[in-house]
Amino acid sequence: MQRNFLYTCLLLLCSFSIQAQPVIQVGAERMEVYLPKLKNKKIGMVVNQTSLVGAHHLVDTLLSRGIQITAIYAPEHGYRGTTERGKTVADGKDSNTGITIYSIYGDKKKPSPEVLKEVDLMVFDMQDVGARFFTYISICCTPNLGQANKVD
Repeated sequence: MQRNFLYTCLLLLCSFSIQAQPVIQVGAERMEVYLPKLKNKKIGMVVNQTSLVGAHHLVDTLLSRGIQITAIYAPEHGYRGTTERGKTVADGKDSNTGITIYSIYGDKKKPSPEVLKEVDLMVFDMQDVGARFFTYISICCTPNLGQANKVD
């Protein structure tokens, strides 16, 4: 009897400590903060397979909220992460959304001024290891990539 009581107390304590843990929320999930800044703008997206809101890609999530995405800029592995390492990421159209995809991998390290004309704001959302030699660092440090319309 006493052993069952101790097990019950232990289970209750464990469940309480699990529930008391703070919830970590990534920036892409804080839509109440940034959605108003994206409304009525033409949005370019620098995203990959790590750009998720819950289990859904950020592009799909924003489209479902009525955000106008005019271009996707695809890094290594493509924006949905389906291109093999080192393979060419081609310009084209996304088969799921019909949005134009521009490669920013390989010979093209940054979008041309012509393709940047079709966006008002650029959203950059990719996990990065934060190391200087890592692939995506060259994208975020590209001069003039949406700096004129930077949103805090």
